Amino acid sequence: MSHVSGSDHMTDGGVAGVDRRHRLSDLYHERTNFRFLARRRLLLTLFLVVVIGGPLLLLVRPLNLGIDFRGGVAWQVEVPKDRDVSVAKVRDILDATTIEDYKATISSSPQSGQKTIRVQAQVVNDAIETIREQIARATGVKTSDVTEASVGGNQSFSVAKAIEADKAKVEKALTPAVLSGAKATVTVTGQQVTVALDKEPKSERQVVSENLAKYAGAKTTDVSISTVGPTWGGEVSRKALTALLVFFVVLALYLSIRFEFKMAMAALVAVMHDIVFTVAVYAISQFTVSPATVTAFLTILGFSLYDTVVVFDKIKENEGALTAIGRSTYRDMATRSLNEVLMRSLSTSFVALLPVFSLLVVGVGFFGATSLEDFALALFFGLLVGSYSSIFVATPALVWWKEREPQYRALSEKQAARAAGAARSVPKETVAAASDVVNPQDWDPSGVAGPPAVMRPLVAPKARQTRGRKRK
Repeated sequence: MSHVSGSDHMTDGGVAGVDRRHRLSDLYHERTNFRFLARRRLLLTLFLVVVIGGPLLLLVRPLNLGIDFRGGVAWQVEVPKDRDVSVAKVRDILDATTIEDYKATISSSPQSGQKTIRVQAQVVNDAIETIREQIARATGVKTSDVTEASVGGNQSFSVAKAIEADKAKVEKALTPAVLSGAKATVTVTGQQVTVALDKEPKSERQVVSENLAKYAGAKTTDVSISTVGPTWGGEVSRKALTALLVFFVVLALYLSIRFEFKMAMAALVAVMHDIVFTVAVYAISQFTVSPATVTAFLTILGFSLYDTVVVFDKIKENEGALTAIGRSTYRDMATRSLNEVLMRSLSTSFVALLPVFSLLVVGVGFFGATSLEDFALALFFGLLVGSYSSIFVATPALVWWKEREPQYRALSEKQAARAAGAARSVPKETVAAASDVVNPQDWDPSGVAGPPAVMRPLVAPKARQTRGRKRK
């Protein structure tokens, strides 16, 4: 329970004035006195756990990369307009097979109303995948460089730039056991190698094609199959990393011009903390990492930066009067600034989290919009940690650095000397007498943050005197 403090000086990052239990009206009128920076060791410990433990966690529990990063197989089939289909039924079909890490979606054309079922999945021990591996080994390329397509029951494989374009070597690698009874025709044109099969080998992907065609009311030949390589996911990751580095450089330049270099570095520390935390959450929960997740990471940076800039703007505003008055430390001023923008920060976070939470609960939970799940999950956790880091990471980092400047270090020493002198000037007898009479929990908690409250000792009432009465 908070009680009234009559001290005008605080050494733990509090705001001078009354320290009492807060009401909701205090939050709305910016009269809070939360000591955000009091537990410095705890905040430092939490920060180190995230920035050091997060990368170490990835060594023990790697991220669950989606099909766009690992590669896989994609099916697509159009559904007649008069036929009702659902994602849940498609999932039941896929659960009956051995494919893993699948993603099923149903899209509809706004103009024609034509529905299309799309499935992306990992296929284990598949005959088609075995053929791709043998062609890649024979041509000296990666398996992801071997493209594959199936249209109308005909299967074909192609290598655009083969290192070893040897027709005999490719034919030797494609043994009858590998082809599963199919016949292959190898064509070499320069560095391009093409392998055409007279029929599609019996495989798990063919089973999926047949089941999807049956459910969609179409023919098996109407189901198009293509191989999704990890090239696109890797390209997205490289571009995202480039965008991240450019973002850091531009951010440092802008904040250095708008505020100062130390604030820019503190903001970068908070942004990196948010990214590591969100990645660690995905590693622990094993949520699928897709290109939408990478996009959400970049979105997180903007929100985290906005919240931090709001706090730093208030600190910069209060910083001018700090050295002129000289009655508080930089830590006290930063704490007061955090309390002044607390309502704005909470309102911004709530407004930002509300639609994201709606996407997760309503969009994904009730309507099955799984395509939004990857983006919404990363955004939700990122917004949460972004609100935290602007107060408990960026500001403590800035205070730690700024208090080492000569003028602010002198203020801290001056306040410490003043507090020590005030403690020596109070006689011990007075303190002992006050402790016998006054219970700190019984002080009057009235008033708001401002001048120190007055301690009011409780005076015990006198005992009622007994008067003698005559009996009639």
